[in-house]
Formats: sequence, structure tokens, C-alpha cells
Amino acid sequence: MNESAAAPGPPPPASRGARLTVFLAILLDLIGFGMILPLLPFYAEAFHATKLAIGLIFASYSLAQLLFAPWLGRLSDRFGRRPLMLASIAGGIAANLLFATAGGVGMLLVARSLSGVAAANYGIAQAYLADVTPPAQRSRAMGLVGAAFGLGFVVGPALGGLLTRFGIAAVPYSAAALSAVNLAIAFAALRESLPPAARRLARGKPLFGLADLRQLWQDARLRHLMLLFFLVMFCFSIMEATLALYCQASFGFGPRAISGLFTYVGLLLVVMQGGLLGSLVERFGDRRLIVSGIALMAAGLVLLPVPAQAGWLLLPTGLLAVGAGVHNPSLLALLSRLSGESAQGETIGVSRSAGALARVAGPIAGTWIFEAAGAAWPFWSAGGLMVVALVIARDLVRRVPEI
Repeated sequence: MNESAAAPGPPPPASRGARLTVFLAILLDLIGFGMILPLLPFYAEAFHATKLAIGLIFASYSLAQLLFAPWLGRLSDRFGRRPLMLASIAGGIAANLLFATAGGVGMLLVARSLSGVAAANYGIAQAYLADVTPPAQRSRAMGLVGAAFGLGFVVGPALGGLLTRFGIAAVPYSAAALSAVNLAIAFAALRESLPPAARRLARGKPLFGLADLRQLWQDARLRHLMLLFFLVMFCFSIMEATLALYCQASFGFGPRAISGLFTYVGLLLVVMQGGLLGSLVERFGDRRLIVSGIALMAAGLVLLPVPAQAGWLLLPTGLLAVGAGVHNPSLLALLSRLSGESAQGETIGVSRSAGALARVAGPIAGTWIFEAAGAAWPFWSAGGLMVVALVIARDLVRRVPEI
């Protein structure tokens, strides 16, 4: 076979139906995730979990992503996006059922670990959109993923807060039912996006080999973007793991109030990534949005624990939502354009592993700082590190040309 025959062709046109199907698959997953996340500290405390144990439960989800995301991304490059997405959704059903029936902290750790494996679905979905989207339009496509995340954090926490009326276990049971609906829809409507030529090319690479990962790491632009992604996600995950604990300690928030705050954050993410991101990318470009997003997140983290009434939380969490809304899809789009067309799944999988590593370390660090130094210090520590990320980002984007 000659080289031209083996090389994948340009991405096919992205049909509205393909985008809608992927959007719906991510959305239903994220609604279930959003239902559980705000209530996780309260669920763990029912089993007398310590603050550090709560951090470990958060971290177990991300540790599983760290270990499995690149491998599953590479499998999707070899065998196609559809079978891996279906398997991930099925794994999410099992994880939610295990969480609902857990009898202690150990079972919660196992359930969240399985959920982390299933969350490879998000990276594969991003690769799916990269398959069918021309490079110049990928910021919009990644924004569609971000909009699903945002909408999931609008509907999920609100729905989870309502379901607590029937007992806190009703939340994971309902999340499992939602995942079952998701699996049925994806099985019926999701079509394969990766051309056969691209799959044949990926099958020529060793499944567990490290040569391609080393080659990716040797690309200075990709390596520096991955490191930046890690640092930003580390700071953000400190906030995620300690926000409910801070609000409980400072303002007496319970599960419904925390769910309401997460709903507000999700609504802002929907507005940014589902409506405004495309116009912002056209006007300012990915590189400026990466820097601006980090600056907004740094400000939100520093301002969040300023002593005030509970209503003050709307300002810093709003800054965090807007900052994440413009930064994350812009960085992912830049990573996608810098990687080869036959390695989209692997590159995005590695980026998700970088984020997962940050989400392993962040919750543990955040909950430890919470117990050791006080409720405000996780946010001030993360804010200081985010300022460091801002300095790194400003230097990095000057050396990465627009593509």
C-alpha cells in the first residue's frame, strides 16, 4: 500500500445530525455527573468520611481517567469512536448503580473510579468532533462540548437538588437511569466518524507502545500546552473539591444550596460556550482567550473567600465560570490543530490525562490545606498558582503561531 493510500483524507463535512448526537451523548452524561458532584461531600459524610477521605474520593475519579484516557483514546483511533463511546456509557450505568448501593467509603471509591474510566467518553467525543470538523472551525466544535458541560451543570445540580426530597440515594439511581437512556439513543443514532483509512493507519502502531507518546512529548508546543493545561486544572480542581465544604462551614449551605450555586455556574458556561465563544474566537483568537480565561479564573479564586454575605459568591464563581468557558475549549482547539489528523484521539486522550492528573492532586491538596490552614486558604493558594499559570501562558502563546 502506498503512502497516499494509507494516509487519512480530510475530515468529512460535519453534519448537523452528527453534532447533535454527540452533543446529546455528552449532555446526558454530564447531567448525571452534575447531579452527583455537588452532593458528593454530603454523601461521603453520611459514612463519616474525613475531609481528606472526601478529597480521595474526588481524586479516585480522576486517577482512573489518568490511567485509562490515553489507552481508550488510542483504541478509538484503531477501532472507531462509536464502539468506545457505547462501552463508556455502559460503564457509567454500572458506576452509578454501584455508587447508589455503596455501603461505605471503600465502595464509594470503587464506584467513582469506575465513573472515571467511563469518563473517557468525553475525550472520545471531542475526537469525534475533530474527525468531522475542519481545523479552522474546531474552537466552535470544542465549544459545543463545553456547552454540553455547562448545560449539564445547569440541569444536573438542579435536578439532583430536587431529587434529594426522595432521599440522597435517589440521585445516583436517577443518574443510572439517565445513562441507560443515553446508551439507547447513542446505539440507535451514533454513526462512526473515523474513516477506515485512518483506523488502518492507527492499527499499524503498537497499542501499548510509548514511542508515539514520546514523540508527542518531544513536540515543545504540545508539551508546554499540556503542562499549562495541568496547572490550570490543578488550581480549578482545588476549588471544586473544597467549594461545598467552604460554603457549608461559612454560610451553613446544605445540598440544595450547593446545587443551586453549581446550577448558576453551569448557566454561565452555557451562555459563554454555547452562545458567545464563536464570536469571541473570531474577534480575539484562541491565544488571547487562553490568557484572558486564566486571568479571570485567578481573580475568581482570590476573591472567593473574601468575608461577605453568601450573595458575594456569585461574583467570584461567575468569574471562574466565564474564565473556564473561554479558556478550556480554546486550549483544546489549539492542541487539536497542532496534532496530526490520525492522532486526534491519542492527543486529546493525553490532554485529558494531564487534566486527570491535576484532578488527582488538586482535591487531595485542597482538602489537606482546608484542614491544615483554614477554609479560605485552598482558594488563595490556587489563586496564587493561577497567577503563575498566567505568566507561563503569556510567554507560551507568543511562541505558538496562529494556525
